[in-house]
Amino acid sequence: MKENCWSKTLLGVYNYLETIAGAMDKIILKSALNSFNFSKLNYEKNNVLNISNRLIDLSERKITLINLKLVIEEGLKNIPQKDALLLVAKYINRMKIQEISEKYSISTRSIFRKLTDAEAKFLYALSTKGFTSHKLKEMLKNEYWIMNYYNELTMKNNTDFSLSMRAIERVAGI
Repeated sequence: MKENCWSKTLLGVYNYLETIAGAMDKIILKSALNSFNFSKLNYEKNNVLNISNRLIDLSERKITLINLKLVIEEGLKNIPQKDALLLVAKYINRMKIQEISEKYSISTRSIFRKLTDAEAKFLYALSTKGFTSHKLKEMLKNEYWIMNYYNELTMKNNTDFSLSMRAIERVAGI
């Protein structure tokens, strides 16, 4: 179940990848254009080596985000179309479960079950392409905003699991 957090994380951040990559472009351009403006007071921060390293780091992060976008799209292409449409509706188009239920004429309970299955298929499609949980963590280790989102989902998932276990124990009289 923890692994499905990767599906939710990747699909949840998909809409922001292009925007953030564009913002990085603007930062790179602005930093490069303003790099000539330095004095003795800010030399340590704005010397050629530091500016070059910052630009390279931002460029590498941008490449990571573009690659992540391609990985997500490839994962969606490699699962059945019904599942991909469901994931796109929920995570990328941000439709509510009720709206999805009405659009596809499926009960809300079935939507939840089908979403869980689709998330698992998406994750399996990624893993067959070599993007396992370990590989994703390594790829995204410098993208703190994505890793924070993943960690929040993982913590929520663990909390939901422990709450459901306590409910089961209470009902079972344990």
